[in-house]
Amino acid sequence: MSVGSIIMENIKEEKLNHMWAVVKARSNRNAINRAKLKMLHHIDSKPIREIIYQKGGKDGNPPDLTTIFYETRKKNNTLVDSETIEKHAQIQELVESEPSLSSIEIVEKCFGPQSRTHVFGFGGGLKARDLKGGASSKAELLAELCSTQKENQSLKDCMSNFQNEMKELKQLKEFLLVQHTNFQPPIQENDYSDT
Repeated sequence: MSVGSIIMENIKEEKLNHMWAVVKARSNRNAINRAKLKMLHHIDSKPIREIIYQKGGKDGNPPDLTTIFYETRKKNNTLVDSETIEKHAQIQELVESEPSLSSIEIVEKCFGPQSRTHVFGFGGGLKARDLKGGASSKAELLAELCSTQKENQSLKDCMSNFQNEMKELKQLKEFLLVQHTNFQPPIQENDYSDT
């Protein structure tokens, strides 16, 4: 065996050892994360976005958070543990009592503030800012500010015109009142009758 082939075998063995260490570390991290889950989902490897798509998202009518929660937590068409049942009831009550709330508002009322990188009930890849509408760019904000300032100036001009017309109407009213008090109707002969 040559020196070169011995070195190559050592490199291959080091790569294999490194790859195995990475796999073991990921496996341990996943086991720890699974242990932290309080309410297990029962959808295996099916993405939550696929459930959303199947339950009406494909028709442009995505399901509400109650449906998403139920579909991702059911086992044999029922919710299993008591904490999951209580959370489902809480979400359902909130959706029914305040239908105007957005999904992110419901999630934050039921599960607390969401992290930057994950929103409960929507799977990975969807961020809280995506559901909240995100931040506008500086150019968009400046354009909106300019538009608002133009609208404001237009409203001020209209108000000024109305005020000027109002002054003219008041002056006309005063003129007519003065004319009316100085006006004496002509006397007609029929007005004087002997009684």
